[in-house]
This record gives sequence, C-alpha cells and structure tokens, in this order.
Amino acid sequence: MMQKVPSKPIGLRRANHAGIVVSDLEASIRFYEALTGTKITNKDAIGGPRMASVQGLDKVLIRYANVPLDNINIDLLQYEEPAPKKASYASNEIGAMHLCFEVDDLQAIYRRMREAGITFQGEPIVFEASDGPRDGIGTAVAYFDDPDGTHLEIIAPAGPFTRKG
Repeated sequence: MMQKVPSKPIGLRRANHAGIVVSDLEASIRFYEALTGTKITNKDAIGGPRMASVQGLDKVLIRYANVPLDNINIDLLQYEEPAPKKASYASNEIGAMHLCFEVDDLQAIYRRMREAGITFQGEPIVFEASDGPRDGIGTAVAYFDDPDGTHLEIIAPAGPFTRKG
C-alpha cells in the first residue's frame, strides 16, 4: 500500500540509527567493529507483545547490538522470533536501501578494505560530467555488501554530496 504524502511538512531533521537485520549477530558485530573501528556500546534482547504490535507482527524476540558512529548509530538486529527470511534485492529494486560511509580518502580506504578481504561490486569511480550529475564532479564512490548481503557504500563527497553541519 502506498503511503499518503503529507500535505504539510512534518519536520524530521535528524536520523538516530539505521537498523540492519543480520543472520549471525556475533559475526556481524565483528564485521562492523572492524569496518568502523568502533566497539559496540550495547548488546541486549528486546521483545514481547508490545514490541510485536508496534512492528505489526504476532510475536517478536530480537537480539541486538548498537554500533556508534559520529553522526548515527547502526543497530544490528538478529530476529529469533519470528524466524527471519533472507531478503534478496538488486540496487535498482523499489524499496532497496543502502548505508553509505563517508571517507576523506576513498582510494586509501578502498585499498585497506580490499587487503582486509572485502569484495567490492566494481572498481571505485570518481563522478565526471559523463556520469550525469550537474554538480558533484569529483565525488568518489565504491559499493560492497556486508556478510548478509546488505548493500553498503563508501563515498568521498564533493559539491552537493557533501553533508552540511
């Protein structure tokens, strides 16, 4: 069902976290701690009828861990109930999402990630006029997946791709 577009601005201006459903919480903690260079700040479980109802499910039990970044947290979620199903999606499918990490030197980070055994979808690119943007020329990007296939990106932004504040 398509959501109705609000007729007036709501005003959501800050993101708190990105939740990623994982198959193996311990393996994902190791991956994201190595990727980000930060340690989890919390590891716990949550569930019960109230949590199930807010998610539109019959029952819920989730083991989770929080990975803190400078501007957002990553919540790693391993569903025990209901039993999870493997999602599979391509980047161009409606509803597909990805999490992007901002870096200063994309080539240096790319090399370190490759040396650590991370496989990329392709070689990094730096946006040129032929890629289509009217602005943002010089922005570098590369795409990869986490162990469960969650789409991730690294970006060294320029122009309008640069975050403000």
